[in-house]
Amino acid sequence: MRYRSLLNKTKFQVLVILVLCIQMLGPQQWLPISSVNSEGITGTEPKITITSPKSDEFSNVANVIISGTVENYIAGMTISIFIGAEKKGTSYIVNGNSWSITDVFFPEGTHNIEARLVDADGITVASTTITNLTIDFPPAIKFKDLDEGGFSNSHSIELITEPNATVQICLKDCTEEASSTWITVEKNSSEKWIYTNPQLAEGPQTVYARAIDLAGNVGTPQGITYTKDTLRPTIVLGSIVPAYTEDMTQVSIDTEIKFRVSDANALKEVDIDKSISVTSNGKDVPGDIKYNSDTKEISFIPSVKPLTRSTKYNVFISPLGVIDSAGNSAFPKFWSFTTESTPPITDAESGQKLYEIDYNGKNGEKVHRESPHAAYADNVNVCVNCHNTHEARNQNLLEQKQNSENGNTDKHVDDYCMACHDGTVAPMPENSQARHKHSAAIDIAGKPSGSSCASCHSPHNESSEGNPNLAPDQITYTHDSGILKDDKPVGKINSKEQLCESCHESGLGELFAQSEVDVEYRVFQYKKNISAIGIYEDFDLCLRCHNLNTKNKYSKIADIASYYNNLTEETKKNYETNPELSYSDREFTSDEMQFSKHIIKAQDGSPLAGHLPCAECHDTHGSNNIKQLNTSLGHSNIKSFTAEDKNETEPDSQVVKVNIGGKEIEFKLLSDKKERDFCLACHSDGKTAVYGVEGKKYESTRPEHTAYPSEPCSFCHGRGANKVERALSAAHAPKTGMVPE
Repeated sequence: MRYRSLLNKTKFQVLVILVLCIQMLGPQQWLPISSVNSEGITGTEPKITITSPKSDEFSNVANVIISGTVENYIAGMTISIFIGAEKKGTSYIVNGNSWSITDVFFPEGTHNIEARLVDADGITVASTTITNLTIDFPPAIKFKDLDEGGFSNSHSIELITEPNATVQICLKDCTEEASSTWITVEKNSSEKWIYTNPQLAEGPQTVYARAIDLAGNVGTPQGITYTKDTLRPTIVLGSIVPAYTEDMTQVSIDTEIKFRVSDANALKEVDIDKSISVTSNGKDVPGDIKYNSDTKEISFIPSVKPLTRSTKYNVFISPLGVIDSAGNSAFPKFWSFTTESTPPITDAESGQKLYEIDYNGKNGEKVHRESPHAAYADNVNVCVNCHNTHEARNQNLLEQKQNSENGNTDKHVDDYCMACHDGTVAPMPENSQARHKHSAAIDIAGKPSGSSCASCHSPHNESSEGNPNLAPDQITYTHDSGILKDDKPVGKINSKEQLCESCHESGLGELFAQSEVDVEYRVFQYKKNISAIGIYEDFDLCLRCHNLNTKNKYSKIADIASYYNNLTEETKKNYETNPELSYSDREFTSDEMQFSKHIIKAQDGSPLAGHLPCAECHDTHGSNNIKQLNTSLGHSNIKSFTAEDKNETEPDSQVVKVNIGGKEIEFKLLSDKKERDFCLACHSDGKTAVYGVEGKKYESTRPEHTAYPSEPCSFCHGRGANKVERALSAAHAPKTGMVPE
């Protein structure tokens, strides 16, 4: 009993002390009452953790499940997810130690995520944060500058995706299993993914691409089908009416000006109006341009028809107007023709047209033109236009009799040509008024002649389709070994050196017929940008004078033929041993490439597969530049060039003395600087092209170029014993650069 009373007394004392303490300390000093969790364990402060995801992790989905644990919570508490001050997803009502929020969506990027434990009064009682959670979706990829079903004129495919991804491209067997067919595309120096494959075939292509990001996500492959077309449209001049030959003359005033386009794909018709320009006497000829999409023929219809007689017309096909669906533009083309001076001659009774020359071919019939100097076989009276039988004093009966009363003096031979070719009766030769003209001439015996015109045009020839400009011709006749003259075999006679008439007064036709195999007839050629193949005979109108034999006779005449004699009609025939072989399509041999760097294969549809034609550098009738050099060089990205020899402080030319046969001969060459300017017109930037072939770009930092900055190009690229020979060599057949010893 006494023990129980003592116990009750003790309890009372403890209670009194407790009440006193509460009164003395106040409620604010009272320790928090620990809550009891669902398992009945007594803790201290609330605590929250994020167990998934973790800091510095990657996720390839936007919907991230955030989960974790909570301790020491009380009823009514919730958990919310925040990125900065922005709340994400739905709050979670705490009902156990584990929690999970499933409706949190994040944009791509790196995020810091905070989980807050909030009581019923909205007060945050605990929080936790994870850092650098990177949301990285499977990377998307797309093709730049390519459209489904479209065209591309590039060997390259550019792809776009997110930074730092790995890009792969596939051309065939593009499945997940066939991983070996996926090609990794490396970034270039411009931080672009560009796949380049020049061997990718022309025509329809189906290509797939995909990207793989740093998280290892493989993006969905994207495919595209397009047409690869890197080929420029080709201008086909064979469809022109009349059929094209160089510098046609006697062309019908009713002729059509047209050409055909060869291309696998359609043209952009919106640009057709820019395709043809026609000029005459420096002025545009007005007209309309028509396009036949079925035949791909483009025609120029002059506003005023017919064309003017005895007039030269220049035709230019512009790349700005001939563009295919892939954006490839045609190579530029240009040609000229001169219209007839008189109408066709017809027979009065039958109405049949005389002097058969197939120039027109319109609607299938032949149209005939009178020879510009008339037909001598039918009317010898036309001879008096130039020859004066009774009053001329020289053996060719060309000179007028001296007349002191009216002041007449002996006429120069070319005066007879220019009497008509002054723009009145016949067109004036182009650039004939230029300061520098082809004044040198040679007669039929190979001696210097008084007529520059007659050295390239034979006034006695009759115009024909194969020889519209009356170029000189020749007959080579090989006599039977038994035919003697002055007790010696006659052998081979070339009419260039000796006229047949010097021995035969008549019956030549019968004689030729008896020995047809021994007779060879040819017209000296001067082919240009449309018809030249690049063999010696294409340029023999020039080379018949500019050769070694003539140089040996007349030392100041340059030997150009030696730079062209490796490719001839014979080499062409030897190559084309069957109809399937084309000389123009052949692959060049190493010997050809070493012989001359100006041997090229045309890429613009022209047949050239050999030496550059003379007309690419020289103007036929005259130029304000010395050496009759062209003032415009190249077919595309054309460059201007002047060498007028006017500047006294820095002349465009130089005089070089060379000892030939014990004599000191003076030659006029371009100055060293002007020679460099001339070569760099095509080679400065690698963009100027002839026949679709771009000139090799000049490398200014090349050691040889920096070592000899003031030397002419012929110093290294020419061959020869002196400066004149090296200049000729570098101009007509440049070689691989070699510094002379």
